Amino acid sequence: MTPIETYDACIELQRSGKLSEAISALKQLTAEIPDFALAYNALAAIYKKQGNIDTAIQNMEKYCELEPEDSFGFSILSSYCLESGRRDQAEDALGKAHDLRFKAQFG
Repeated sequence: MTPIETYDACIELQRSGKLSEAISALKQLTAEIPDFALAYNALAAIYKKQGNIDTAIQNMEKYCELEPEDSFGFSILSSYCLESGRRDQAEDALGKAHDLRFKAQFG
């Protein structure tokens, strides 16, 4: 399977409630292809759903590192950080998201 096919299969596992299986498959995907950003994004969402906010943040940070022009990713990171009480980190991520949106809109 291609990386995107593997990712899609992981998302199907997640949607069917098989979160542990989805996490294992996504971790394997990131081990095999460490720069496959979507896998980190999916891991962050699953960990957030499970209430594991610290691990969710770690995975969103990795996603943002790999996709530094994705303003939405930084917005999500900001919301996760705010939820965990990391206000300074949340403000930094939100500022980055705003800067990216401004740059996209106005050049």
